[in-house]
Amino acid sequence: MKKSLELLEAIGEPVSQDMKEKLTHGSRQFRMSVHVTKVSSTNNLVLYSHWHEELELLFMLKGTAKFHVGQEKIVVQSGEVIFIQPNMLHSAIRVDQEEIVFCAVLVHFNFLTSLENDRIQQQYIFPLFLQGGRYPLLIHRELEQELKLIPLLEEVRDLYQQEEHGYEMLIKARLFEVLYRLEKCAAEHPPSELPGQSRGGNSSMLAKKTLAYVQQNYNKRITLTDMAQQVNMSPSYFCRFMKKQFDLSPMDFLNEYRISEAVSLLETTDKKIMEISGLTGFSNVNRFTEMFKKTYGCRPMDYRNRLRQNK
Repeated sequence: MKKSLELLEAIGEPVSQDMKEKLTHGSRQFRMSVHVTKVSSTNNLVLYSHWHEELELLFMLKGTAKFHVGQEKIVVQSGEVIFIQPNMLHSAIRVDQEEIVFCAVLVHFNFLTSLENDRIQQQYIFPLFLQGGRYPLLIHRELEQELKLIPLLEEVRDLYQQEEHGYEMLIKARLFEVLYRLEKCAAEHPPSELPGQSRGGNSSMLAKKTLAYVQQNYNKRITLTDMAQQVNMSPSYFCRFMKKQFDLSPMDFLNEYRISEAVSLLETTDKKIMEISGLTGFSNVNRFTEMFKKTYGCRPMDYRNRLRQNK
């Protein structure tokens, strides 16, 4: 039986230089996976910024989180589903102090295709992976009551974890049923009625480039001009771009990334606070403490002490 729960914790560098997730989902013979993740109330980060080739159906079991998917920003509560298209940059942060638990079902193009290029493949699978934008980004509670996707996704989760004989066929059948219900919803509802059609395109690629630059250089001195030059924008236009893409100013985005790296060092090493401040690119320890307290509501040492007490 596969493990049923993952804890969001420090895992080194989870993404490559172009922000593609390093984690492998499934195997070459079975190109899908299921992940149930628990995020403690002390962790502000719910999902690090990343993308992957698989489409993702994520449903919230507990808590509320704010997701950034492409250019969309959307709050997802327990009992709701978010549909994330392949190759779409996405991340999430917590909204309140409640514990968060979510389940993500990831499916690769090859898992749903067949050797024969039949009508199903041409009319539904190819457009889903190559064009996108047809299905709603958020399946809110009212829409979920109509579609009833979560019971199907929960069955996929249980089948995946228990691995009983023939479970692979049932998983594929249930996933096709999920896509059928989404397709039926898209056919019956005009796009204006659906909450949030995913967008990405060039903006998503520029966001990936910005993220990669921050990931590689966060421990150095970075100016607004340095960041804007990476995507060939003027500083003023770059500020507007980052506000629209991440709902943050460029420097706030940089500092949030630095804080996330600092949290990883606090959780996994015994390095002194002053040393962590320098390793994560802050000009001095007072600035580091100020930014950390703004994000987590406590000083770095208090955060570390709390972790040790919990353990």
